[in-house]
Amino acid sequence: MHNGSDSKNDTRKRILDLAEELLLTRGFNGFSYQHISSALGVRNAAIHYHFPKKSDLGVALIQRYRRRFQRFIEQQGEWDAARQLEAYFGLSDQYYLQHKQICPSGILSTEFQTLPDDMREEASAFIDEMRQWAVAIVRLGRDTERMAYAGTPEAVGMMLFSALQGGLQLARIDDGALPLLKSQVRTTLGMPEAQE
Repeated sequence: MHNGSDSKNDTRKRILDLAEELLLTRGFNGFSYQHISSALGVRNAAIHYHFPKKSDLGVALIQRYRRRFQRFIEQQGEWDAARQLEAYFGLSDQYYLQHKQICPSGILSTEFQTLPDDMREEASAFIDEMRQWAVAIVRLGRDTERMAYAGTPEAVGMMLFSALQGGLQLARIDDGALPLLKSQVRTTLGMPEAQE
């Protein structure tokens, strides 16, 4: 027997999927419910049913990113620092290869001052989780002598996080930006060059 809840969940997922694509290509302030309803062939009321306010949709998107990110980190629990760094690079590559998108933390950082308060709270937590992951990678690298760099893990992790966010923005206009950036990060961390 079908109770209809799958259809509701499917519509909610389709809304989130499309909103995610729009967020990563246009920014949160660059799309409206009309963009979503037109693309999905539904009325705005269908979107409001699942997300009464646009900020509700934004919060749901960020929470979705946070869940995914936690699973991503958990998969790397036993990995060494070099492999984790390459996974970090892989995230950037993945966004770049999807229509030169910017990562969610980059978009949310850029638009932070214009986001509604409930979204800012979620965005701040998500961005901090991403930054702390970068710090953990370089700390592990130093502790296991796989990386050698000047500065503290906190400062170098912040540099890594910022460089990759900025690199994705530059890659929109310069296809060589990400490979050059990754090469320099490896050099800065005292690591051998990987094959791109």
